[in-house]
Amino acid sequence: MTVRPGRGSVAVLIGAFLLWTAGPAGAGSARPAPEADFSLTVSPTRLAVQPGDIGEKQEFQVINQGRLPLDVEVRKADFKPNLDGTLLFQPKAPYSASNWVTVTPDRFRLAAGGTRQVSVRINVPSDPEPGDHQLALVFLVPAGTGAGNIRINRGIGAPVYIAVPGPIDDSAEVMGLRAPSFALGGPLTFTTTVRDTGTVHRDFRGDDRLRLRVNGESVSYPDFTVSRGSTREIATTFDPPLMCLCGATVALPGPGGTSTAATATVLVFPLHWLGAAILVAGALILLVAFARRRYRAQVAAAARAMSGIDGDGDGRQPL
Repeated sequence: MTVRPGRGSVAVLIGAFLLWTAGPAGAGSARPAPEADFSLTVSPTRLAVQPGDIGEKQEFQVINQGRLPLDVEVRKADFKPNLDGTLLFQPKAPYSASNWVTVTPDRFRLAAGGTRQVSVRINVPSDPEPGDHQLALVFLVPAGTGAGNIRINRGIGAPVYIAVPGPIDDSAEVMGLRAPSFALGGPLTFTTTVRDTGTVHRDFRGDDRLRLRVNGESVSYPDFTVSRGSTREIATTFDPPLMCLCGATVALPGPGGTSTAATATVLVFPLHWLGAAILVAGALILLVAFARRRYRAQVAAAARAMSGIDGDGDGRQPL
């Protein structure tokens, strides 16, 4: 995860709320040439610690890709996921593990182009509840002193999921599927609501992505994670044919051969094209009517002219 200041950045931490953009676990980042004074990368963007790995040291890699040195602080925070996947930091959030973790070092100076490894040690208390416990590590660059009245801290939040040994259940269920009931055309947006009903978080990534079945086609949702006890909304798009009654279904298999599903139906009809066709047809009808009227007028005029020629020259018919 890399953040730079500017338009579209999610690197601004104000108060207790920070936006988090998830990438594949353990994903690294290439090192482009410095483009800004501030550019910070943290890898992995999320950490899932399995029961057998709790006693092992975990590591994050922090890279300064900017042009200026950075003073970095690593803070621990409880969080509650929002529907859109962003992290809402709040004290004593459910399934908190912020007191279980020791971070080394928890503050350091990072030169421009420099890299630092941050170690994480987990000390699980006695008799913990089995299943996921979670926290976020916030890699924060505090605002420096200046003459202005506004100071903005910049940082990255990386969620950490710790699975305590015991009954592990990653069940999830589909709560609903939203889509427009009528559309003039595509693309169509389908938003699915998924709730975690198990004891650990559920990943929908790679081959395990959530898929939408619509109009006989399979459409994948983006990678996402549903934390333990939370609900997530995720959207995907579909380009329909010119006209269709598109039926859509999203389903999740559950334990014991059960499954949950939600459906939606969208009528796609290009009324704007129909309106344009009606206007064109109306214009053609008027054009034909005008042409026929003009033709009849010309025929009548020709007939009158011929009638005058056949007379005695003064417009009267011979006796």
